[in-house]
Formats: sequence, C-alpha cells, structure tokens
Amino acid sequence: MEILRSQKKPTAEAASNLSLYRCAPSLEVRLDDFELYAIDRLRVLKGISNGLSRGKRPDEMETLVNELWRTNMRHPDVTQLINKDLISHFVLRLVYCRTDELRKWFLSMETALFRYRFRLESLESQRMLMAEFQLPYKALNYVEYERVKDKLTQVSRSIGQSSNVDTIFFKVPFEEVPELVANRRVFLLKGNAYVAMNQVASIVVSHFRSNLSKALVLTNRKWTSTIREQEKDRLTPIVEALGSSYLGPDYSQPMEFTDISLKDIDQLANTSFPLCMRHLFNRLREDHHLKHGGRMQLGLFLKEKHYFTPFHVLCWTY
Repeated sequence: MEILRSQKKPTAEAASNLSLYRCAPSLEVRLDDFELYAIDRLRVLKGISNGLSRGKRPDEMETLVNELWRTNMRHPDVTQLINKDLISHFVLRLVYCRTDELRKWFLSMETALFRYRFRLESLESQRMLMAEFQLPYKALNYVEYERVKDKLTQVSRSIGQSSNVDTIFFKVPFEEVPELVANRRVFLLKGNAYVAMNQVASIVVSHFRSNLSKALVLTNRKWTSTIREQEKDRLTPIVEALGSSYLGPDYSQPMEFTDISLKDIDQLANTSFPLCMRHLFNRLREDHHLKHGGRMQLGLFLKEKHYFTPFHVLCWTY
C-alpha cells in the first residue's frame, strides 16, 4: 500500500457508503496504526470465521457481525473511522495475499463481512453501490414484468416475501447468483434469473468477491517482486507477524470465575458433558487420537464452555 498524505477528506455523504476497496487510500499512516488497525479488523474476521464454523443462522450472523464491527472498528471521528476501514482492509490484503490458503480464508471472510454490511445499507446506498460496480443489468420494464408477473408472485410467496408492481426486478444470468438459485429464491427462464431489489446483495457480493480475488493475486505479485524486499526493515516484519498472530483469550492466566483445571476434566466429562462430547472425549482417552472433525467439535465445545485451556494440551496429555 502506498503511504502518502491525503489531499482530500471524505465527505459526510461518502461516510455513509460501504467501500468497494478498489484502490488503496492515499493516506499517511503511522506504523503503530498500520498494525493496530489490522489487528482490530482481524478480530472481526476471525469472529466471523468462528461464527460460521459453529453453524450460526444468517440472522445470528448479522447480529454477530454488527457487534464485532462496533466493538473493534469504532472510532469517535467519522473521517478516521472511514480511514481505519480502508487502511485495515488493505493492510490485511498484504498479510493474506502470500499463499493460496491465506488468500482463500481472507477472501471468504471479507466477502461475508461485505455481505452483512451491505444488507444494512439503505436502498439508495445499495443502488449507488450497484452503479459504482457498473453492473450491466437493467430493471424490468412494465411490459416485461407483466409477462412473468404471475411466476414472480408465486416465487415471492413461496419464500415469504411480498411482490407487487412497484417491486424492482433485474434479469441476470443465472450463474451469477448461484446462492439464490440453490435456495430456489428466484424465478428462472431461458438461462436468466429474475432478482428482486431486496435480493441484489447476491449480485453485488458475487462481483465483490470476484474483484477481490483478482486483486489478491495482483497484490501477491507486487509483494513478492518489490514490496517485501523494499520494506524488509520496516513493514515486512509486521506483515509476516500478523499472518500468524493469535488473537484469542490468554489461557496462560488463571480463569477469573472458575477453579477448573486439567485434572478435573475426567470428572466433568462424566458428569457434565453431553453424550456426543463425552463419546469424543472417551475416544481421545482410549485411542490418543481423533479425526479432524472430532477434534474441531470437541475443541470448540471445551473452549465455549470454558472447561479447558488450549485443546492441544489435552491432546498431548492423553
């Protein structure tokens, strides 16, 4: 990311819009803020990752994302809040562009974050974002709408939404809204999906994901060819350290509200674990090994219930 002094301040109108992160901001950034902003955003992304891995419903995820964003990305100054959003995104691009695995994780989490933030935007802001993407889709005119009105009404009714002549629909190639097609939330005709205005998040998010995926590849090329070597004494150590940062609770300190220790785990497994977790724990005791899925389930359960400190210590012990 090029670090320069900004010549323009974001307007109040721009502050209400969700950024598409197309260009790195021309801002002067202190190294402390460079790292701290990235850590704050990383807490949001890892919180989203944890929520998705625990199978939270869309409404629960929306609430979670709102709480994560308010807790970690807040700033008393609106302009600085916008800058923090932009800076933290592009710093993490540098951090997570370096390998296929890192790119895949960052792409998924940033797309999920964008999806839920987009849904909170006003209708006018959503239309502005569609225009900024320069999407080639036009709203159905009255004649086209009348031809498929009955089908659109049936689909809307089946998913619990209302549809009338004032509802705006867009005709898009079905492969661009795979999520809506998979969930049978759109009417399909001759290879096109008829998407209502309240469903355009799928279209915009799909384009956002595609653009970010391409940008990560380009960032990786710049990182390996020039940035890493040029910034080896300044930014490179920070970027490489952020990629392996642990942002979870500090389990090295005693728990404030419990006296449970590792020696209590056997008794708790017999008296307090649900049957499924007790079965996984007993298999770990007997075989000294669990498959990946079992380790994930048992580890998340133990940390969620605060029964245990790091799961890997349990594996070493048994």
